[in-house]
Amino acid sequence: MDNNYTTHLKNKSLISVTGDNSKDFLNNIITNDVNKLDKDKSIYSCLLSPQGKVISHFFIFIFGQGYQIMIDDFLKEELIQKLNFYKLRSKITIELNQKYKIIYSKNKIEKSEYSFADPRNENFGHYHILHSQDDNFSTTLNQTEEYNNLINTNGLVDNIFQNVKGNYFSLELNMKELNAIDFSKGCYVGQENTARMNLKEKISKRVFLLKSEDNLEIEEDVIFNNEIIGKVISTNPNFAMIKMAKFNDFINQKIETKSSKNINIIKPNWI
Repeated sequence: MDNNYTTHLKNKSLISVTGDNSKDFLNNIITNDVNKLDKDKSIYSCLLSPQGKVISHFFIFIFGQGYQIMIDDFLKEELIQKLNFYKLRSKITIELNQKYKIIYSKNKIEKSEYSFADPRNENFGHYHILHSQDDNFSTTLNQTEEYNNLINTNGLVDNIFQNVKGNYFSLELNMKELNAIDFSKGCYVGQENTARMNLKEKISKRVFLLKSEDNLEIEEDVIFNNEIIGKVISTNPNFAMIKMAKFNDFINQKIETKSSKNINIIKPNWI
């Protein structure tokens, strides 16, 4: 990716959480700790089901009158509903913030209202918040394909989230390595199973990108030495849930499905 690459992420939105109880409210339901935030630092976090399955993921930062949640458009309405469900008598206001647009760049740029490095990994780039009516942004905007390619090749689940939503635990989606979980901050929704899995290291399967020149099929088995080691959960991009037993035996080997005899599991460098 070109170091000057910049694009408008039209598929992302902001949700504002403001009010006297907003910090405690958020900390009681999400996987990360909002106490880590300051004016220059964001966090990556998830909302889990009571059983610990990931139902939403997002960035949070402090801007304007309170906390801003940056989230994919297709998840925003459900997250607002969930936040209102947990709100009870908390003195907070939850609303869609349509005053701003979201710009991504490989390197930091100037003239934004607010900017932050991707909290998952500093090598993933930067996000910038600008007024939605701001037409004075001088940087040339590119198409989003390169951004999506960056997400996919780094093994992130952003572009396949519809395939994994509500089906897998946070540790299975590598959320621990992506700094989305704080194991010391106390209780949150789904915390019990998450903490137990982490303490006992009971992660039987994890999601990984697959490299294949052939077209794969969702739900087909991934095989190594005639043994099923996983299942395809997404195509274009190709991702699979891979068993962790004997993982080191096949990570650098050719694996296969019924659709392809030449597949590699891509282990990202942040794991």
